[in-house]
Amino acid sequence: MTELGKRLREAREEKKMSLDELQELTKIQKRYLLGIEEGNYAIMPGNFYVRAFIRQYAEAVGLDPDELFEQYKQDIPQSYQEDIPQPLSRVKTRQQLSAEGAKWLDWLPKLLGVAAVIGAAVLVWLLLQRNTAEVPPAKTSPKTAEVEKSNHSPLEQSKKPKEEEQTAREGGEENEQSAPAKSEEKPAATLSVKEKSGNTATIEVQHADTFTIELSSRGKSWVDVYNTKGHSFFRNNLTKGQTKTFDLSAESEVWVKIGNALDVDVKVNGEPFAYPFDPNDEVFQKLRFILKK
Repeated sequence: MTELGKRLREAREEKKMSLDELQELTKIQKRYLLGIEEGNYAIMPGNFYVRAFIRQYAEAVGLDPDELFEQYKQDIPQSYQEDIPQPLSRVKTRQQLSAEGAKWLDWLPKLLGVAAVIGAAVLVWLLLQRNTAEVPPAKTSPKTAEVEKSNHSPLEQSKKPKEEEQTAREGGEENEQSAPAKSEEKPAATLSVKEKSGNTATIEVQHADTFTIELSSRGKSWVDVYNTKGHSFFRNNLTKGQTKTFDLSAESEVWVKIGNALDVDVKVNGEPFAYPFDPNDEVFQKLRFILKK
């Protein structure tokens, strides 16, 4: 075992993390994590991956990777540009690009012809619409207007304004009576810890129509926020002074994993959230939120 591997393993054990938990947090295969601790870099895909895996391991256990690279540079293989895999099979040669360009040139006259036909059809349609809009409405003859006026006696015409006023007043009273009552305010979300095991806590959130989580760092900590459908909202280090807010109202189950709970403050719907475990006893905490609408 190299000095670097020994240092990384001690940091992992101080956080009470198993290799399985570290694999789940970093998404690095367990055999590669074990190879880093034992200094067995031959099983890695290349030097580039060795350095990348060591960096992720260090960040997950709360160590500074740049400081480790400088202190143990004799134990870490150097990375070269040729170690980075290149998708050479996808690179097209100039001859292939030229052939594709020639195909497009063959199709260009046909496309222009189709566009011209479509343009002509649209122009004819617009002209037809314009001619239809310009047809004047039929006029009412003076004789017809006189007949309509004569159908109402002076008495009926004097009663009409009063009847309209009364109808309007009755309609206003009905609208006031039928006005819907103000909707009752929905109860605020409530949190209750349902289960605690090891460093994992299951928290049930009642009335979770609105559910937001705010994470603020006072130091440096690895944070992982994801749902059970395979979508990751955030998976990285949260540095000092950095704040991340997540609107999770549409979710039914959410996981929040915090590598260093001593340096991260949590708020749920704007209110401070108390960790289920004392951060002095459990630095690495896994929180499972189950949302009840």
